[in-house]
Amino acid sequence: MRFRIPGLGAEGIFARMTGDLTDAEFAIPKQIVADVVVYGAPARERDGSISFSIEALTIEE
Repeated sequence: MRFRIPGLGAEGIFARMTGDLTDAEFAIPKQIVADVVVYGAPARERDGSISFSIEALTIEE
C-alpha cells in the first residue's frame, strides 16, 4: 500500500502510523499476516507531505 500524508503534522502522523506497525494486529479474511514493514525510506516533499509504502507478507489459510 502506498500512502501520502499532506502538509503540517505529517511527521507526527507518519510516526504514529508506523511506530508500532510490526506489533499491530490485522484482520484480513482467509489470510495470516506474517510480517508488515515500511518499504524503503519515506519521501519528504517540499510541501511538507510524506509519501511511503507499507508491505505485508501474508499466507493464505
